[in-house]
Amino acid sequence: MIEQRLRTMPAPMALLTIALAAMPAVAQNPDSSQENKKPYIDEIIVTATRNPQRLKTLGSAVDVLTAADIAARPRFLIADLLRGIPGLAVNQSGALGTLTQVRMRGAEGNHTLVLIDGMEVGDPFNNSEFDFSTLLASDVSRVEVLRGPQSSLYGSEAIGGVISVVTAAGGGAPSFNGRAEGGSFGTWSVGGRASGGVDRAKGHISANVLRTGGISQSQLGPERDGHRNLSLLGGGNLTLTEKLSASLNARYVDTRTKLDSQDFNFGSRTQGFVVDSTDVRTSKAFSARAQATLMGWDDRWANTASWAATDTRNRNLLGAAFSSGSLGRKHHGEFVSRLSLAGAEGIAHNITALVEYEHEIFENSSAFPGPQNQRRSNSSWGMATEYRVSFQDQVFLTGALRHDSHELFQNATTFRLTGAWQINGTPVKLRASVGTGVAKPSFFELYGVNPTTFIGNPALLPEDSTGWDTGLDLAFEDARAVISATYFRSDLEGEIFTDFSRLPFTVRNRLGQSKRQGLELSGRWSPAPALSLAASYTYTDATEDTGRREVRRPKHIASLSVTTEILDGRGQVGFSADYNGKQEDAEFIFATARDRVTLKSYVLGTLSASYDLTPSVALTGRVENLFNDGYEQVFTFNSPGRAVYVGLKARLGG
Repeated sequence: MIEQRLRTMPAPMALLTIALAAMPAVAQNPDSSQENKKPYIDEIIVTATRNPQRLKTLGSAVDVLTAADIAARPRFLIADLLRGIPGLAVNQSGALGTLTQVRMRGAEGNHTLVLIDGMEVGDPFNNSEFDFSTLLASDVSRVEVLRGPQSSLYGSEAIGGVISVVTAAGGGAPSFNGRAEGGSFGTWSVGGRASGGVDRAKGHISANVLRTGGISQSQLGPERDGHRNLSLLGGGNLTLTEKLSASLNARYVDTRTKLDSQDFNFGSRTQGFVVDSTDVRTSKAFSARAQATLMGWDDRWANTASWAATDTRNRNLLGAAFSSGSLGRKHHGEFVSRLSLAGAEGIAHNITALVEYEHEIFENSSAFPGPQNQRRSNSSWGMATEYRVSFQDQVFLTGALRHDSHELFQNATTFRLTGAWQINGTPVKLRASVGTGVAKPSFFELYGVNPTTFIGNPALLPEDSTGWDTGLDLAFEDARAVISATYFRSDLEGEIFTDFSRLPFTVRNRLGQSKRQGLELSGRWSPAPALSLAASYTYTDATEDTGRREVRRPKHIASLSVTTEILDGRGQVGFSADYNGKQEDAEFIFATARDRVTLKSYVLGTLSASYDLTPSVALTGRVENLFNDGYEQVFTFNSPGRAVYVGLKARLGG
């Protein structure tokens, strides 16, 4: 079936597929000057098993954005870099600061668990969905993307996958990094970071500010909608003894965004369209996580206890007057024990067991009295175990089982199985995984926020998913060329959807199965020490239980990037193009018979460059939306045109 789909894909996508397939033929004779370069397949991944593992040993589909990847594609937001990861579709409701969702393999935005330095940062009020418009790229040094159901290790938020973000750690001699950047739409950004450490202690702290005058989110009015983001990060590690260590990480984000609103007034000539308004949304989000790790049995037994808190507060204003707000708070305690054992010659065993407790508080408030002003809570316990075994460093098998007990919902048991085979003497690794997941309804879905426009449905059932994938990875000659191909499929029972058939809107469970299937292709190639290329393509077929396509799930997405060094290594030039195919979206124009509209495809091109003025000072610049493509990511919401930004980066000490 997939082969038939590929025959009908757009010509640019077919060319990309051919280019990926041809990569190995031109990567057979590596340059010896790259021998010291760390192969991509030897990247150490933590997210897939909660233990550091080499990428080559994993049976799951995993992609990594390294520090070099992030530096080569400079952006304000990490979300724009995620467009280059296969399987991920990004939608932004306008310009900087507006709701930005990432959907993985056709799943919904709240089906992906997002971690920053191990902290769960999604909004507990909205089923822990994370708004990627708040995540600046400034301090991020690494992103791990784990695709497929991961509830067996991570709980209900990970029904579609996990995105783990790691910020730059402290350590070494004291150092300071500073940057300043500005350009189109009255946009500027400044930030600084200090880090350092001694033998047993290290830490870092950073502050970043992004401000923009913005564009009008409405296509019908000229009023500009500005945005401000203040992000603070900090963390530290302390080695108490040779066997005992502790760490603490914290994140605080304060945003203010001017918004336009959708006109739902019957009889209005702009009904269904986004129009200029005085709406303002403010958000304050705080996350913190403390953990202690005790090693034993010749460092083969690790025991980690952690406690984390997330607090998200949103306020909606009409002009300067309070309209509505929400509070989401989560406390998460966890104990994880990991044991490594050596069996017969060439066989290694790893066992992980965990127990976790979670307590959530939800609160909705309004400027007017009524049932929408309410406070609720939920508690749950989870227990999971995972067993991993490897044979001759070639065959790697994993099995995980989890049981969750919820205060508000029925108990759930989930599992995950993976296998990988690095075929000896060849560049081929075969892999496969299968797993189940459960996603509980959010407070918003259960209890609603406004009795005149949206009411909740306390009878909602959790969503159940069964998914599997199979693929292969090819790594040629020190991994200077790496190619991956994956077929995936998942079936979702009881999908929660919004019923827009009449006011007030509400949510329900679908009666049948919603299906997602597709193909992911990606490749990396470094033909020379100063030249890197990367490409990806994803075909996704995501349908509701009736066979109708899911909204905001493009069938075709692709990305291409090229980076090269110039001027004896003092300069770097990069080009990237992110393609987003046609997609359906909801249409709220009640005067028409339809309720869907097709948004056209678009390409976002970016040209970037940097030059080292001195060993510690660099000049940067980039052009975004290089081809000035006019496009909509969400129906009737405006998107920015071509933009130019220049800046300076400096480093002292270290």
